[in-house]
Amino acid sequence: MERTLSTGETDALLQSEVFGSLGCADGSRPYVLPLAYVYHENVIYGQTTEGKKTDILRRNPSVCFQVQRQGEGEWRSAMCWGTFEELDFEKLEKGEAAQIVALLTKRLSGIQKNVGIVIPFSFADGAAPLTLNSKKSTLFRILVTEKTGRLFS
Repeated sequence: MERTLSTGETDALLQSEVFGSLGCADGSRPYVLPLAYVYHENVIYGQTTEGKKTDILRRNPSVCFQVQRQGEGEWRSAMCWGTFEELDFEKLEKGEAAQIVALLTKRLSGIQKNVGIVIPFSFADGAAPLTLNSKKSTLFRILVTEKTGRLFS
């Protein structure tokens, strides 16, 4: 049996997961990669070091994002579409920047124990630069413009 998840069920799935797949396009070539994230109030937050992903997202901010969960006898999936937005700490209110980092730190700290990926956040007095494993990093959000979810059982 297949059915569409309600908006509430889709949001619950997005809030419960820690890893998803981010899809973007480098010209005509698709690029999909895993992403540790936090979903809060219809926004997906993430942090990454500078590199290919950030280069592609700066050129083409249209993205899709997918998460899934398999359980006994069922499979749930959520798909989102939206716009990548790099967060510039100098333009954010100090409280907003601190709140975003707090959300990420709280949600992703479990990765260190469960998966073995170390994500030490550094955030001095609400000002850039933010670092990830001692490298300059980019804090970003995906403003979700559309989402859907499916349940297969």
